[in-house]
Amino acid sequence: MKKIHKIILGTLFVFFATACERDFLDVNTDPNATTEAIPGALMTEAMLGYSQNNLNTLNPDGQAYIQYHKPVVVLTGPDTYIVAPIGNNNFWNAVYSGILTNVRLPEIEAAEAGNNNVVAQLKIFQAMVYLTAADRWGEIPFTEANDVENLNPSFDEPTVIYNGIIALIDEALALVDLTNQQEPFTIVNSDPLFNGDMERWQRFANSLKLRVLMRISSVEDVSAQISALLTSGVPFVEDNSQNVEFRYFADRTNQNFDFATFDNFTNLNSYQLDGGIRRHQRWRRGANGLVDLLNTLGDPRRFSYFDRDLSFETTPPPADPETPVDFFDRTAPLVGSPNGASAQPDPEDRCYTSLFFIRQDKSDEWLTAAEHNLLAAEAYARGLAPGGLTAAQTAMEAGIRASMTQFDGFTYEGKNYEIPDEEIDDYIDALPELTTLTADEALEVIQEQQYIALFNNGQEAWSNWRRTKVPDLQVPIGAPIITVISRIELPNDELRANSNAPSVTPRIDEPVYFEKPRQ
Repeated sequence: MKKIHKIILGTLFVFFATACERDFLDVNTDPNATTEAIPGALMTEAMLGYSQNNLNTLNPDGQAYIQYHKPVVVLTGPDTYIVAPIGNNNFWNAVYSGILTNVRLPEIEAAEAGNNNVVAQLKIFQAMVYLTAADRWGEIPFTEANDVENLNPSFDEPTVIYNGIIALIDEALALVDLTNQQEPFTIVNSDPLFNGDMERWQRFANSLKLRVLMRISSVEDVSAQISALLTSGVPFVEDNSQNVEFRYFADRTNQNFDFATFDNFTNLNSYQLDGGIRRHQRWRRGANGLVDLLNTLGDPRRFSYFDRDLSFETTPPPADPETPVDFFDRTAPLVGSPNGASAQPDPEDRCYTSLFFIRQDKSDEWLTAAEHNLLAAEAYARGLAPGGLTAAQTAMEAGIRASMTQFDGFTYEGKNYEIPDEEIDDYIDALPELTTLTADEALEVIQEQQYIALFNNGQEAWSNWRRTKVPDLQVPIGAPIITVISRIELPNDELRANSNAPSVTPRIDEPVYFEKPRQ
């Protein structure tokens, strides 16, 4: 961490620790000023900072790395693994000097006050942030992080980090008290995720724990933990009403940061006009990696994930944008664009990330029912939990349905994004029955569905792909390495400021701890 931020945090800690010891009428003290960290406000600020980085950097980069989309117009670096040093330094500082420090102090104070649900909420959020950081950079400060007296925290070994994250989640779950979900014992009014509903926090923590355990399941024997978790009867994120989403709204002061980026660069031809309707979709073409797989499987999500460039259509959109229609043949395959410096499809054949995802009020999805069910399906298929391929089939189908029904009831500017129930049923029926396959074949079917379902969570999708290597992806022409990118190099600012940082940062092609070996 940068030393100046540690000093500032230390100063704040001393201030908060000594403020309550002063006499109320001390002439140097404002009697109306707060003398404690306000947990709800600080948690919201930390979550907002995390989401902003997700939407502006982590998710778009991850989507490009594993070929969900090909970035065009501007910000095209991720297409060939070019990482801007400024942005990399900024996210590191945001994690360690903003996001984590904002929640650490109120966690300490809440623990002292016996407000256990507040402590649980803050610990669960911290666990997710640490996981994101470890997945991105590989080795990070963990055990000595957020210690105001340690200006040079050591970098921990990955096994310490990932198992420490699991322990952090377990600590949080042990503190959850469903009998007292009121302020100040629980953050309610300033909880942007669940409004203080601690059962929802339990679901989040349990599914997040499964994510971490599955992340390291190929390099550590965590089968006993996975089995215990999935057979314990605890609640998980199992349907879309329970998804973990940071919400945004259809106004400029509370809009999705990804949409705002598009909105700020309209002078770069980043949108098209259809019948006078302004469409923000020309920054990201559908990439071959995902589009080809969707076409091969006949997956109806391709028409909800992507829009064709309608400026080439001969039939104009409806006069009444409130009347949902299908603008194009839902049976025709889409044409994906190759990542890197390759020849691109003709303009009239290109498709773009759909307007379901690029809009003011699109939530930032942190963990969904589709992800949870598909991870559980893999665990059953690999024998990490009892149930075998029969349980895997049930969980896989639940994950696919959750992924496809996220579009239910959604229309936007005249297009119906909902996938008809009969198409969902036909698609699932057409997939091979897992019990008729070998273990390896069944696993590949499940992991393909994981790759498809994580489309809008690029950071998690990249992490999961590095673990599974499904589907097989080709390195983009023009990339500086001969493999798909494995990690982000440690920020230069940290290497210079922290005497305990590695002397040389690992290269972007050095596999991370949990990564499946390359063939």
